[in-house]
Amino acid sequence: MTRFNAPLALLALLAVPAEAETRALLVGVSDYTVLDADLKGPADDVRLMAGVLAARGVAPGAMVALTSDASGLDPAIATGQPTRAAILQAMVALETGAAPGDTVVFYFSGHGAEAPDLSGDEGGGYDEILLPADAAGWKGAIGAVENAIMDDELQDWAQGVLARGVKLVGLIDACHSATGFRAVGGAGVPRGLGAEALSIPAGVASAPPGPPAPPLTGEFVFLYSSQSDQRSFEYPLADGSGWHGEFTL
Repeated sequence: MTRFNAPLALLALLAVPAEAETRALLVGVSDYTVLDADLKGPADDVRLMAGVLAARGVAPGAMVALTSDASGLDPAIATGQPTRAAILQAMVALETGAAPGDTVVFYFSGHGAEAPDLSGDEGGGYDEILLPADAAGWKGAIGAVENAIMDDELQDWAQGVLARGVKLVGLIDACHSATGFRAVGGAGVPRGLGAEALSIPAGVASAPPGPPAPPLTGEFVFLYSSQSDQRSFEYPLADGSGWHGEFTL
């Protein structure tokens, strides 16, 4: 298993043979329907990423953009709202529609957070989670942050993609993102929510440490905006034309 952090590694995976295809899922969560946690940059980030991929030869019809604001995107790009169900459905379609030798790109811009690890496979005692538009607070009945996407889910999906002989590029512009796929253990607005904002009770204990999740195998590169103990930020552009995550920009 190798984790790459260099842009050259990303470009190498995107430089696929002519007969292979690159498919992309771009998720940008600006508007949260339950949490009081709206952001300004993710929709702009998705437009920027779509343009970057198109400039590298990725067909608009091979992209799906789940974003709070799809204006300005190529009309050939399939769009939808970035809810948990829509994101997971698009992930499955991305996996099953890819053939050996293809490249799959997963991009997420929005809030990230941490929640108690209830399975015991996290060395640090916390799961990293991504927050879709319909994410809510902690629900004791399910023992989790409602509608969050867990790092365990991302890892299982990633291994399914890689097992098909498909290359995977993962990019996450959110707080606590560095173990999002579990490949390895200021003036701006932070892209993360703490335990208080998610109503996670102080008394919720993580499960005792157990065997770590197995490492991913296959060809992949994951680029994260921050380590698991760091925050990521978005900023307004100086010309007033919009907002962007600093990492994405």
